[in-house]
Amino acid sequence: MKLKVVIIIITLIMFGSTFSASFEMKNNISGGEIPTVTINIDPNTIVYEGDIINCTITGAPTLKYWTIDDQLPHTTFHGNDPVIFDPEPTPLDTNFVNLTVYAENEFGSASDSIQITIKRIYFGDIHWHSIRSDGTNPLKTMYENAKKDNYLDFACSTEHVELWLSDVKLLIPFNWLRVKNLVKKYYVPGEFTTFLAYEYSGSKKDFGNIQFPLKGDTSHINFYYKDVYLDAKRYPSGLKSTYTKIFKAMSKEWDKGYYNIGFFHHPLAGNMNYKLFNLINYTLQFYVNWTNFINKMKDEVFRDNALKVFRGVEVYSKWGTSIGNYSGIPITWPYNQKYVYDNSDCWVENGMWEWSESPFTRGQPFVLQACSDTHKIDRPGSAALPIEEESHPNPSGIMGALSVHNTREEIWDAINSCNIYGSQLLKIRANVRLNCTSNYDGEIAYGRWINCSKLLKIRITAQSTFPGYDCGGKKMNPHNYSADELDYPIQDIWLIKKDRTKGRPWCKVINHTSPNSDTVVVTFEDHDVQPNDFYYVAIRQKGQELKPQKDNYMAFIGPFFIENAT
Repeated sequence: MKLKVVIIIITLIMFGSTFSASFEMKNNISGGEIPTVTINIDPNTIVYEGDIINCTITGAPTLKYWTIDDQLPHTTFHGNDPVIFDPEPTPLDTNFVNLTVYAENEFGSASDSIQITIKRIYFGDIHWHSIRSDGTNPLKTMYENAKKDNYLDFACSTEHVELWLSDVKLLIPFNWLRVKNLVKKYYVPGEFTTFLAYEYSGSKKDFGNIQFPLKGDTSHINFYYKDVYLDAKRYPSGLKSTYTKIFKAMSKEWDKGYYNIGFFHHPLAGNMNYKLFNLINYTLQFYVNWTNFINKMKDEVFRDNALKVFRGVEVYSKWGTSIGNYSGIPITWPYNQKYVYDNSDCWVENGMWEWSESPFTRGQPFVLQACSDTHKIDRPGSAALPIEEESHPNPSGIMGALSVHNTREEIWDAINSCNIYGSQLLKIRANVRLNCTSNYDGEIAYGRWINCSKLLKIRITAQSTFPGYDCGGKKMNPHNYSADELDYPIQDIWLIKKDRTKGRPWCKVINHTSPNSDTVVVTFEDHDVQPNDFYYVAIRQKGQELKPQKDNYMAFIGPFFIENAT
């Protein structure tokens, strides 16, 4: 047997083989060391995009890279550990891919492979309008342009069903079946995902000194169905004028098997002036009063219905940014102050405070996301700024969702389980893990509650945008945005925490770094953790200047609530 091995080695050397035995001989002569690679995770581990893979590499390699199923080489590393940003999508017929890590130097090369499951970040815009409600463009056109732009992985219209929104639209019946058919038509599993949804438009309507509904609740809520259920319903606020009524109705839809989830949006919006039939002036107010909403949780029936379907809030849209005023971070792309109901009860910081303090919401999820709410732009996910749309003229927001595949079921499951975050227009990739004891572990707990020690470690990885296409074949620059304005590093990362000293609704920055890097790995620590605390992360990147002195974009991840700290 030994003689056979010797003959094989000699033969390979004679033919110039790169077989490792030949390099061992070279190693013995020159004193160099051939690299070794060991991936230190278990097979079939679930990896989230942005995770750091514990890997042992020796031999001082001059080149390191990793691949997914032997496709393109990736060079995002933290030391010797791969950082899994922008992996190729997993084929629809499997839940597993092969991760291979390579290392090379002048003396040879080595690699190690392991089968894993990757939850990739897919980006979408799931709040916008067409001529089917109070938008200005056909729904078909919106979907066609979204697919043509090749920027978004998923998209969803959220048409109003109110008759009072526009006197012109009174002439166009809301065709719910037509909406369902178009949602089905434009769905391409693995490439472009669509959802069935609608916008519940609870508002106070003030006609002069008379306000309707007299006992109604304000705020708009987008409801998203898991599938295109033939008999799934949508409800106007004229029929369901209170939180109690609308959450009861959507809870009943859930009980029928028509699974749905809801998000508050544009929580500061109010004082919108309209004219009905060009004759009667009226004002709409549809802000979110978080204190009022949480107080209703005291009622057990209301609580059971609401918590079944409610998942969080849209912190950014074309209206502006509804978080930051009580956090000590800059507010990029703010609301137009003319249309803001600027009350501390309505800012998102107060929503997180109320959620963390109420015994009735303890343990329940509440997550941040972002979308566009575009009405006049002819596609979702756009950088276009319609100057005539004074109330919400900012660029679109988008949602990042962590899912193995880009399918309706899996993206909806990601949203339902709060594996999402919001970003202002750009594909800022991010990963936040809590309870880290090293760089390689911790919990993905977006919008959820965790148990931790008095010393909480939070590891953040982030990747800035880049020109060209991502590994899913999607463009990195949105509509009306230059591809040359994407190559900027991550500027700032903030860790924000509930400020117990100042009280509701105040938060405070407890850690901040300015990495000025395309790929960032940072671990923050907090030594003062108590039950009912909460945290969230903000990440900022420079980009194209769409308005004078407005060229910064932010992503918001969290919040993370503390159940117990021991």
